[in-house]
Amino acid sequence: MKRGLLACTALIVLTLDGCSSSNATKGSKPDQPYEDAMDTGKTVYGIGQAAQAEAQYRTAMDRALMRDDAVAIHEAGFNLATVLLVQDKPQKALQSLGETETALSLRNVSDTSDLAVIRAAALYRLHDMMFASQAVDRALQSPDMGIRERALYLSGLIAADQKRDAVLAQRVNDLAAFHENGASVDRQELLARLELLQDQPELASDGALSVVKSRRDALDYRGMRRALTLAADAAEAAGHPRQAEALRQQESASQQVEDKKAEESGSAETP
Repeated sequence: MKRGLLACTALIVLTLDGCSSSNATKGSKPDQPYEDAMDTGKTVYGIGQAAQAEAQYRTAMDRALMRDDAVAIHEAGFNLATVLLVQDKPQKALQSLGETETALSLRNVSDTSDLAVIRAAALYRLHDMMFASQAVDRALQSPDMGIRERALYLSGLIAADQKRDAVLAQRVNDLAAFHENGASVDRQELLARLELLQDQPELASDGALSVVKSRRDALDYRGMRRALTLAADAAEAAGHPRQAEALRQQESASQQVEDKKAEESGSAETP
């Protein structure tokens, strides 16, 4: 389940084959409340109800701890941190990750590279590039191709922000080995960022606008807004201030609606 949900986030996160039901307790008598919470979390997340998914994954985590099941703790903790990040709560995601990692350490679980990629994304959101880079390096050691793809993409975003074009170019090359559609879009975005750094704003603009469409089609509106900002930067660098301003207004309008929805959701949950 954890990698399936990661696949669905599109944020940082892995574009694999879609969400699947948890199999944490397969092979033994299932803890039905845990299974139900994980499956319900997946379902409500899939229809855009991240806050409801969060509540379900907190329930699943409680059941996993009560069961003293390291695999279930790992999966529930991964999904919980992911939905917190989707709700733009990076600090809470980091807190949740810390609690999950502590619980796993107590149970002698050392392979947490999947958690590292979520940590890297949260730190990137908080503009903590040093620690984000460290987390990315951990995630790059994962044997899971999906985790590594997300780590490469995040590494490229960090390199672009730091204007390290050699590292960014390497990440563009690295992502060429991944043929899934999501990975191709990630590579296209990094390529546009590289072109902008290398004073090719017209090429960067075309690439960024293509990414805007791809992110929109995938319902990844955060990624779409990120690409709109990139396209605006490229248009401005190319000497098209009106186009740049229009793109920034489009990004702002989308963000305002999402902020309003988040505020309404928070108000509805307050007793």
